[in-house]
Amino acid sequence: MKILVLAPNIPATSRMPGSPRVFSLSRELSRTHEIVLASFCSSQDRYHALSSDPANQNVFKRVELLPDPPPPGWCGQQWHRMQLAMHFETRYRQAEYYRSIRDRIRTLCAQEHIELIHADLLTTTQYVDEEMNIPAIVDLHDSMTHACRRRLILKHSWNTRVHEFLCLTRFRWLEGSLGGRFDLIITNSTVDEGVIKGLSRKANTLTITNGVDMEYFSPDPSVEEEDKIVFTGVMGFGPNEDAALHFVHDIFPLVKDKRPQAQFWIVGSQPSERVKDLSRISGVYVTGQVDDVRPYVRSAKVFVCPLRMGSGVKNKILAAMAMQKATVATSISLDGLNFSNNREVLLADEPQDFADKVVHLLTDEKEARQLGANGLVRVQHQYSWSARGKELETAIQSVMASRNGRAHQLR
Repeated sequence: MKILVLAPNIPATSRMPGSPRVFSLSRELSRTHEIVLASFCSSQDRYHALSSDPANQNVFKRVELLPDPPPPGWCGQQWHRMQLAMHFETRYRQAEYYRSIRDRIRTLCAQEHIELIHADLLTTTQYVDEEMNIPAIVDLHDSMTHACRRRLILKHSWNTRVHEFLCLTRFRWLEGSLGGRFDLIITNSTVDEGVIKGLSRKANTLTITNGVDMEYFSPDPSVEEEDKIVFTGVMGFGPNEDAALHFVHDIFPLVKDKRPQAQFWIVGSQPSERVKDLSRISGVYVTGQVDDVRPYVRSAKVFVCPLRMGSGVKNKILAAMAMQKATVATSISLDGLNFSNNREVLLADEPQDFADKVVHLLTDEKEARQLGANGLVRVQHQYSWSARGKELETAIQSVMASRNGRAHQLR
């Protein structure tokens, strides 16, 4: 089968910043199907990183780079605002560009004889034309409606609450409309799937959780450093920025009361100015983008995930557990993950409880080792990309069989 993967940015491999979900699933599908990638491109460096990565060999038969939208005109901008459209929507603000991308997708599908469209994330769904009559699925990863609801709870000023409410209203409409346009809507956690089901009775939904590259993220306990705590992620992303600030301001001082030599390392690309400023605090280190996140995680005594907002399965936790790291995380961080408190992870939602559990793992070598070993066993058995790819393959075959059945009935 020929499958078109429509992505909002060049897919990240395990060696690149960002979620490797779309690349890893495409790699699994490419074992039995031909995959064509049509992607927007945030930078040529990112494209070259994908092209030069040995993990990319033979995954994509063709890569079609899509142009970025031009600056909006005044009239388009006003029409966009009147529709309360989201920042990524181009239908109103850049109407000619919007039509040109849809035409380009139609042409590509005809040239390559595409039999299935796999749209990655909500942002790409606007360019899938139902009139092509090609089966289409969308992988939302996370429900933006669900994430917006959580952010709304944390906002206190009236202007930010109004903004979040307007975003929530639009996301509810966008995600609610998908059930009538896509044959299957995929999320990476049952929590997000439940939200989508609640928005549309027509929606055919499925949860396929994230996986982890077990060969790439392998353990090496010999390089651990005493009292080193690590958190990873794209630090320009709101939930990660909030988590880093929360840990440094509310949790880390409580840790240092018991472990004065403790170090907290914030590892990841695009740190905001507020995150960069945290490096002025004693014991806090902000790396910015690194070529390889693994040495930082492997050298950690404890991995933390203090997220207070966001949704979906967190790749950072799967990668840390694949490297056999003792982990402390908030409940939100474990959405969609089958980990048990006190067996594979220590759960804590309040600053003092979180700090106490971090200190416990820093001081109790045996407990930290056992927790890390339990996490490794769990991800080995349940969270490989190979298993996730088989789930997606089964779902695709079901979609195609359903479409063929309806076509037969119409004849």
